[in-house]
Amino acid sequence: MKARVIILCSIASVSLFLSGCMGDRASYSQRNFILQANRDLPIIKDSKDIVLSVQSFNSSELYAGKVFVYRIAQSEYETDFYDRFLVGPDDMLTQVTRKWLSDSGLFKLVLEPGTYSDATDMLEGNLLALYGDFRDKNEPKATIKIRFFVIDLSDKSVLYSNTYEVSSEAKDNSVDSLVQAYNESLVKILTQLEKDLQKNL
Repeated sequence: MKARVIILCSIASVSLFLSGCMGDRASYSQRNFILQANRDLPIIKDSKDIVLSVQSFNSSELYAGKVFVYRIAQSEYETDFYDRFLVGPDDMLTQVTRKWLSDSGLFKLVLEPGTYSDATDMLEGNLLALYGDFRDKNEPKATIKIRFFVIDLSDKSVLYSNTYEVSSEAKDNSVDSLVQAYNESLVKILTQLEKDLQKNL
């Protein structure tokens, strides 16, 4: 019985430690989140004669999993066992980006990941960073960094490439506020990407 009490106390101590970074938790059940970016802009009427295939994004190994990553010091990171993404962030970002560009009206057609049939150009994305920045506990932020490439499929030349990094302030240290800030960062990135593709392609 004594050994069992010690184990239970140890588990409770670990739980309290993990919950400290993100505030009090009503329960310790695991929660799953998704990233969203709703395009609230006018549809572009003068579309380009481009059939764009949006390929599945690649991720840095640090951000390839479903777990949430928190930056708590310059070179120190933590992961969250209780809160995570429903699916891998690279898959979510692929679908969100495809839908955004499809809804924009910028292209003649935007194809599903992995589709090459009739595509004239291909967009690729590399997720370089996706973390909650808690280095300053009074100003938590959500940081997303993505590198985009657009490739001409006729000759494999790179038509456009750029890296976008945005940090949006979270209202507080809760996971719900962090996810909302992630979504705000993603909207900013995709809004700028759309403008840049309209200008450069």
